Amino acid sequence: MPEISKIAIQQKRTDRYNVFLKDVHGKESYAFSVEEDTLIKERLRKGMIIDQIKINQLIRSDNTNKAFNKAIHYLAQRMRSEREVRERLDKAEYDSAQIDVVIERLYKEKLLDEKAFSEAFVLTKKETTMKGPKVIERELREKGIKEADRLYGLSFYTEEQAIDKIVKWINKQQSKQKKLSHQAFKMKLKQQLIQKGFSTDAIQVAMEQSLKRIEVDEEYQACLLQGEKILKRKQRKFTGYDLIQHVKIGLYQKGFPTDLIERFINEKVKTSDESY
Repeated sequence: MPEISKIAIQQKRTDRYNVFLKDVHGKESYAFSVEEDTLIKERLRKGMIIDQIKINQLIRSDNTNKAFNKAIHYLAQRMRSEREVRERLDKAEYDSAQIDVVIERLYKEKLLDEKAFSEAFVLTKKETTMKGPKVIERELREKGIKEADRLYGLSFYTEEQAIDKIVKWINKQQSKQKKLSHQAFKMKLKQQLIQKGFSTDAIQVAMEQSLKRIEVDEEYQACLLQGEKILKRKQRKFTGYDLIQHVKIGLYQKGFPTDLIERFINEKVKTSDESY
């Protein structure tokens, strides 16, 4: 059986050692490398007789240690979920058995903690994005976080905090209302907030707190803007009563109240038909 003929420290990695073996003919060649901990634990030394089964075990154990170190480096960048770590190691072509060993060790050494991950993930998203609880919950699910841990993390994003966040966001959108009816503006905001992951209850409360009914004259300016666009487009096909009806329908679909629509018709639509 081969005999360890030399153990040399690596030049670039002083925590790793190259092991050389000598065959029955006295020929020496590089065999494998191990970490310092493995060297000590296995009591590897010059002159030690070692069989191929033991060599294979040492190589596999060392590869698993490399996978563990890769996982630690990955976790050092930021907190990760178990699924993210598994995917990274799988991409590095470690087999499933080695990955299982690494994951178990990470949990044992408290380097993986999905409850803490969920909490940190929710707090970060809450502070740095305009994402609501529903979208954040979906993202946690996509990362493989179990329901109990997702719910724990989401407990740090209360409905009161969501409402406050929505109110601040709506206040920044107020300048965009000039081109829309009050009703259309509300519907647009609601759709956007639902897409961002906020609950309809939180949206309703926030809107009641922040959206004031705009002045009639201000909304009529929006009605004028939209009405003139519709009128210009419909005049290409219609006249008289038909034109009036199509303009009315267009403005109604945009959420303007009947009194403002009638005001626009009376002021802007020219027709010889006075019976409408």
